Amino acid sequence: MIEESLATGYAQALFEVASKRGGADDIEKDLEGIKEILESNKEFRDILYHPSITKTDKKDIINKTIGRQCSSKWVRNLLYILVDKRREKILNYLPDVFKGVSWRIRGVVSVKVQTAFPLTEKRIVKLKENIEKLTKKKVELETEINKEIIGGMIIRIENNIIDGSITNHLKNLKKNLLKTAFA
Repeated sequence: MIEESLATGYAQALFEVASKRGGADDIEKDLEGIKEILESNKEFRDILYHPSITKTDKKDIINKTIGRQCSSKWVRNLLYILVDKRREKILNYLPDVFKGVSWRIRGVVSVKVQTAFPLTEKRIVKLKENIEKLTKKKVELETEINKEIIGGMIIRIENNIIDGSITNHLKNLKKNLLKTAFA
């Protein structure tokens, strides 16, 4: 989508400003807060995105709602720029895109691990260390329980998937048995 690609440009610019002036963590927190407001308050979202509401009115609304929560003046300034350019809908993507840009520049990778049963803290630490060695990046690890995989684990490192689940092994075994049965 156009908004998502535009959000990348804004996120990169915002991160550059933050790294020169300090406060990237504040910006990330502010953007997450904005994301929560937009997701939880449909009325606010509708007003902010409505094309017939004037830019001045939108900026006043931002000041009264989001503006007070923002610890970063850079986020507030960006909100005003988005209103001036009628690109408010970029806010749907900006928090996640900013986090991705920030992590990429800092050398952090997002990893999601699915297991059939909860991992012990010791196993999580060891898994994280192994993935950091593999990727040569700092790892932000998120775990999830998925009973459907029966056992093993599925690891998603950005857009790469390592499927070591029992379900996947059984599926591959079935496929190989069917191939040999008809050969």
